[in-house]
Amino acid sequence: MGWTVHKFGGTSLADAECFRRVVDILLSQPLGNKAVVVSAIGGVTDSLFGLLESTSGKKSIKGSLAGLRKRYKGIAADLLSPKERANFLKQFESDLEDITNVLKTISSAKTASRHSRDKISGFGELWSARLLSSLLRNCEDLEQVICLDTRDVLVVEAGEMGPIVLWDRTRIHLNKAIPDDFAGVVVITGYIARNLEGLQTTLGRNGSDYSASIFGALLSADAVHIWTDVDGVMSADPRQVPEATVIDEISCNEAMELAYFGARVIHPQTMAPAIAHGIPIRIRGTFNPEHPGTWITESPARSETLIKGVSGVGNVALVNLEGAGMIGVPGTADRLFGALRDAGVSVMLISQGSSEHSICFVVPEGSADLVKTIVEQAFRVELSEAQIQNVEVTKGCGVLAIVGDGMAGLPGVAGQFFRTLGSAAINVRAIAQGASERNISAVIAAKDMTRALRAVHAS
Repeated sequence: MGWTVHKFGGTSLADAECFRRVVDILLSQPLGNKAVVVSAIGGVTDSLFGLLESTSGKKSIKGSLAGLRKRYKGIAADLLSPKERANFLKQFESDLEDITNVLKTISSAKTASRHSRDKISGFGELWSARLLSSLLRNCEDLEQVICLDTRDVLVVEAGEMGPIVLWDRTRIHLNKAIPDDFAGVVVITGYIARNLEGLQTTLGRNGSDYSASIFGALLSADAVHIWTDVDGVMSADPRQVPEATVIDEISCNEAMELAYFGARVIHPQTMAPAIAHGIPIRIRGTFNPEHPGTWITESPARSETLIKGVSGVGNVALVNLEGAGMIGVPGTADRLFGALRDAGVSVMLISQGSSEHSICFVVPEGSADLVKTIVEQAFRVELSEAQIQNVEVTKGCGVLAIVGDGMAGLPGVAGQFFRTLGSAAINVRAIAQGASERNISAVIAAKDMTRALRAVHAS
């Protein structure tokens, strides 16, 4: 039978009632094998990271462990039979003991290794998978239920842009874990994996979405369903734009652009394995499963809608490097962005006029002071010789973006965008547009963001 991958996040698995809702959703889906990727219960990963911070000695870990124990005991008591509950809690207590031992080692060493952090932060997914698989085994309609620990299957190595899947090794492990004649549900731990040395590692934040996309590709799934707390990808943030609606269908490129600029339904990088294999992704609402949600595909049906969404991100700073000495000098941009790369600073937007008199770019506001110091250090000679006149940092900015494949090659879209901002008395500090023409971005004051979003969305 064919496969469908379903991924449930922390808000979809917040308590016992949510677990039952997930089971009802899975049983209501069309026939076929299902791979169910689960995140940790909402807030648990943060609690586990909090335990790591407690090793500094300022906080006691006993209270945090007691809080986790109470929460899981309550959920297990509500969901599982006495025998199942005893088995789950026995393993759970063993895991808490492992956590305590790792924390003691960290406390003695006065530092936490990457392996220690990955080991502790990944327990939440294991606990969710065990709870859900135990609950599914009680369903008469399901022939087989497997609980798959991805540390036994998924092999990755570190790369500059994040974990890289070793596909051949992973496929070998997966073929051993799932029989050829399997018919049922495989519950899969998201977020965690192993590296080439056999040590536990993670796929980073939003790693469970990435896991779902990876297993969609491995299983040649018909689709990957990401279940979350909203009904789909919205045309704008509904908290700021009440008129925002769910987008029926969107291209993967449009989804990546919107996700990068604040539409946090799915992280851009997590879509790559599924999209690369032509597998559509569907964003759906756990608490409104009848809603069709949003389809993310490589080539969506042609739409008359030019703009799919309006998105914005605040808490950024605009940095402007300006000087006559930059004009016609090769390598200036390389020196600038090379210095930022070496310092680990991510640049969100870049704009440069054809005169080459200035380069401006946007960084997270929290990095603004560091960036100013880095740039001044990189160009200290030019600044002392007045070849570069100024390194100006403006905090309190935001980036507003309109996104849509339909904008490509169509005159007048940018004109309407900036005319709308002008009519709303919103000043534009910088502009950027890629050659694909699917994104036009403007840097504005953060205080104007909500007004700008509403004006542009209405226009």
